[in-house]
Amino acid sequence: MIDPVQTKRHSDENLKEWKIRICSNKDIYNLNWEEIKELINKETGESKGESAYRKWFNNFIEGVEYQKEKSAESNNSLIELEMKKVEIMEERKKLQAVKHEIHKNTRVKGRTELLYENVTEAIEKVGTLPPPSFYPLKKSERKRAAVLGFGDEHFGKQFKSNNNEYNEQIYLQRMNQILSETVQYIQKENLDELVVLNGADSVEGMALRVSQLTALQYGFIDQVIKYSRYKAEWLLELSKHVKIKYIHIPSANHTELRLHNTNRSEMPKEDVERIIATYIHDVLKDNERIEVPLYDEGIVDFKLLEFEIVACHGHQIKNKKNAIRDISQMKRKFYDYMY
Repeated sequence: MIDPVQTKRHSDENLKEWKIRICSNKDIYNLNWEEIKELINKETGESKGESAYRKWFNNFIEGVEYQKEKSAESNNSLIELEMKKVEIMEERKKLQAVKHEIHKNTRVKGRTELLYENVTEAIEKVGTLPPPSFYPLKKSERKRAAVLGFGDEHFGKQFKSNNNEYNEQIYLQRMNQILSETVQYIQKENLDELVVLNGADSVEGMALRVSQLTALQYGFIDQVIKYSRYKAEWLLELSKHVKIKYIHIPSANHTELRLHNTNRSEMPKEDVERIIATYIHDVLKDNERIEVPLYDEGIVDFKLLEFEIVACHGHQIKNKKNAIRDISQMKRKFYDYMY
């Protein structure tokens, strides 16, 4: 039975909208196609059969479904296109990041290689230092030896405060005083051998912080070259009086290069202390009274007479009180002294 309230055409509906509503809600309104035919013919004044409206509505539904499918395909295509855009943008970002990293690494590598090339060129220009005129070594009944240790020279640093001052001239004065006092001690104690132990941070460097740059008397490369040359000549003069074993700690905090934005001690072998030690080794290799062993690790050990000795720069030590015990356990070797 036709419900006139449900099936009445609304004032805001056009004819097509009303026909679609009636046909779409056929089951809800409890209508059959004969009743739908009567409603539409009465509203339009036409005399079509029920099959005309049934076919019209079926075609309409097929059109709606087709449009939905096309819209879905279109949406999928748009989504796929957007995804491809995102992928392309991501690949571009990756490529930019790779290029940036390559350029950064190339710059860092180039600066490092330039540093090594300049130092190597300086060594080649200098050549080896000729042995000095040695003083005769005194023979003692019992072998006598000693260690001369120093470190944190920070050559190249320059500052002046109310109660202190430091620059190259002051450094040279202090080293000359050490040389004079050491020669006196050698003669007084009749030493047969002297271990000269350099505890590193030989130059001020520029790896720790930007504020270092304002206190530099020389550039980094000049620091390395000047210091290396002077230290070799200093050892040469000392060798006139005693046999020397020069031990240079190859790692410190001020002189590490910290390549590729690395943090402290991440690349301990990238350190100019190794360049300095190699320089001194090469220019003094013809001096029979000086032995310059080269080391790879930051913690160095050596034997002097019957004593086992270990040495390192201070940044390697976490617990000063138990340092000998900790390093002995790490190296599985007992040490008598530590520098």
